[in-house]
Amino acid sequence: MSDQNQKGPQIRISFDSMEAFMSLPVPEEEEGYNFDDVMAVVKQKGVRAGIDEELIKHMIDNKIYLQERRIAVGEECVEGKDGYFEFLFNRDFSRAPKILPDGTADYYSMNTIATVAEGDEIAIYHHAVEGKNGFNVGGVPQTCKRVRDLPPLLGKGFTRSEDGDHYTADIAGKIEYVQDRVMISPVYEIQSDIGVQTGNIDFNGDVIIHGMVRTGTSIKATGSVSIDGIVENASITAGKDIILKSGLMGNSQAVVKTKGNLFAKFIEYATLDIKGTINAEVLLNCDVVCGEKLIITGSRGSVVGGTVRAIGGVEANQIGNEMETKTMVAVGAEVEVYRRMKVLEHKVKSTEQAIESINNQIAEIDKKEAAKSVVERPKSDPRKVALLRMKVKEATNLSQDQEEASELGEIIKRAEGAQIVVYGSVYPGTTARIDDIVVNVKDPQQSIKFVKEGDHVHMVRNEDL
Repeated sequence: MSDQNQKGPQIRISFDSMEAFMSLPVPEEEEGYNFDDVMAVVKQKGVRAGIDEELIKHMIDNKIYLQERRIAVGEECVEGKDGYFEFLFNRDFSRAPKILPDGTADYYSMNTIATVAEGDEIAIYHHAVEGKNGFNVGGVPQTCKRVRDLPPLLGKGFTRSEDGDHYTADIAGKIEYVQDRVMISPVYEIQSDIGVQTGNIDFNGDVIIHGMVRTGTSIKATGSVSIDGIVENASITAGKDIILKSGLMGNSQAVVKTKGNLFAKFIEYATLDIKGTINAEVLLNCDVVCGEKLIITGSRGSVVGGTVRAIGGVEANQIGNEMETKTMVAVGAEVEVYRRMKVLEHKVKSTEQAIESINNQIAEIDKKEAAKSVVERPKSDPRKVALLRMKVKEATNLSQDQEEASELGEIIKRAEGAQIVVYGSVYPGTTARIDDIVVNVKDPQQSIKFVKEGDHVHMVRNEDL
């Protein structure tokens, strides 16, 4: 049926109930429409909010027939915004160097430490903003979600303003955001070279050196160590990451140790004991123990000479050189690790049984003493004293063995599936070892992986995997 044959205003409500439309059929005998009557029909059809009464009057007065017009619009809910902190220091650090267009790795631009000066503003709090509820044309409320404010920042080394919205550093130092806490701790920062004239460094915190580290220098830090200049024959020990932005020339005497990761432009003739990952562009004649993965990045990334042991695996562009320099690369866990693990498992079980036996003997002594009268009980039973001493000794041994077993278990876990991946060349003179299986490279190879399968190590082309 067409609008011409329908009587009364025609109302249409959109699917989401946020809009209502009306058209007026041509009235019979030009009798027209009454505003109150039209409004009654509109509300009868369920349109009760957001009504444009002026438009309806206009349609009636100007006799706008057979044309649908939007006569009501709901109001969308405007969502509020939760409170949040705007941090004014860097919290995101890349764990790898940037690869430049020429294929080299840019270690100099790396930075894993954010520092602040005393009085610097470190954070601003932005309060929650309430939303605005809406409604549809039927008058049904559209409720926004509730917003929430955050509690004040926790941590140390900063002050909160009286209005509670601004946070300022109390001291100069390293700033970090760890487990929802802002921590500002002292940093030992040196603008010049260090050497015999300046003396060694032993610091409880992070160390930043903007110059070189000369021969004979010792650096010890419980935190991280970042060095801009070349490192010569020196000793560096850190509790966290070490960054050598310009590299290290060790003269076969330099030693670098850390519980964290090591990032370096290049390392030559040095001994490395790194619990985490090593990421460098060149390793030349180094003796390396790496607890995680060794990644030699960049188009010139190469391992030449020395011995490299990386539990989690090795990735490099090149291993060895055309001079067939002897180079050992080992990944996975050595057979001695598995042997030691079995010994520890047996020791732990035996010690636990010994402690249980001691506890039973002590309980038996206590039972017999409890049956005696107070007068008959000895002040100190030599047998019980001896048993308690034995228990303390066995408990100490158990704790030490369990700790060592836990460490070996982590090594075995990280060693699972370890591979040696080479994207470029592998030269004769290279020896590759996975766990306790060794393979010697006798002919030049290109783009291969060393993969352990059963009791053999195979060289497989990367594209074949």
